[in-house]
Amino acid sequence: MFTGIIQAVGEVAAMQPSGGDLRLRVNTGKLPLGDVALGDSICTNGVCLTVIELPGDGYWADVSVESLNFTTLGDLKPGSRVNLEKALTPESRLGGHIVSGHVDGVGEVVSLQQDARS
Repeated sequence: MFTGIIQAVGEVAAMQPSGGDLRLRVNTGKLPLGDVALGDSICTNGVCLTVIELPGDGYWADVSVESLNFTTLGDLKPGSRVNLEKALTPESRLGGHIVSGHVDGVGEVVSLQQDARS
């Protein structure tokens, strides 16, 4: 589970196609990974991904063809910036909303309105 509040901005470092799926390498920038273990979840651009490797300055995750089809992760390229959030723990502060990171589809922004308060 996640709050939906971005903790850091990372960068796609590598992408390796794997039989229709994708292996994704993300450098996490300022997001500390000392408390992250293999099998933990990191929300990446709103999508819950499971950490399969921790090379030190980032993580590797497998992205299924289903996730590629129903999210924007398939549009990423090496160098793309991604929003990151580590999964909640029982001790986590709930400053946003409780969200799962399980994405059902992609919407389309049809208009924007400027608001000086946001």
